Amino acid sequence: MPYRWSLVLQADRPEAERPVSPRQLHGLAASLLERAGADHHAQTKPYTVAPIMAAPPHSQGPRDGTALLQLGWLPDTPRPDLTPLAGTRIRLGAQFFTVDSAWEEAMPYAALVHIPPAEQAVMHFRSVTYFSRSGRSHPLPDPVLLYAGLIRRWNHYAPEHARITEVEEKELLGVVVLSAHDISSSPVDLGAGIRIGFTGTATFRLHGQQTPTTQQQFTALSLFAAIAGAGAQTTHGLGAIDLTLE
Repeated sequence: MPYRWSLVLQADRPEAERPVSPRQLHGLAASLLERAGADHHAQTKPYTVAPIMAAPPHSQGPRDGTALLQLGWLPDTPRPDLTPLAGTRIRLGAQFFTVDSAWEEAMPYAALVHIPPAEQAVMHFRSVTYFSRSGRSHPLPDPVLLYAGLIRRWNHYAPEHARITEVEEKELLGVVVLSAHDISSSPVDLGAGIRIGFTGTATFRLHGQQTPTTQQQFTALSLFAAIAGAGAQTTHGLGAIDLTLE
């Protein structure tokens, strides 16, 4: 089932802190979550990582000078346990951090498909997001690209009974629309080149004839995006979102 880990980090040298690159985030996530024999170069990976952010006031651990790192786990299989990392040091590039606290939240597929349907999903894209289309970067919150990508990842990892059929996918993608947005284009350096994506807020809803199943799947996939991320290279800290259902 999907899980999200939250690690509160304390920099060993706060005065020398530097931005953490997507490559460094990916390296840390791979070292923590890829099991022995896993294909590091696989196109679809079972985890995601969000960029390091200032720790919110309600998070666990010390308040001053702390940051929050979140990682997601998508398969409906046993997961690594990151909670024992509390008290250990981790490395991100040339920087070292101590994990002040670590906890996890479960979001089972079976529970996601039974959440009461929402009328709209407000997504705040808190890291650069882009979609890959025909070999090119698409730096806009396209509802079809967004939800088609979420369906692919959902069906890859969800148990068979919870998967979305081709007919259901066609119905959902035929009625999901972008109803509002406030975004800005943003470049991101991935080490092997720069991509142009976007950050900001976008609101999605269903428009036109729809079934209760479509409404429920729209809500479930929107919640799934909070762990799975949106768009390309979510294992590098891209496509991280905060979600509000209304």
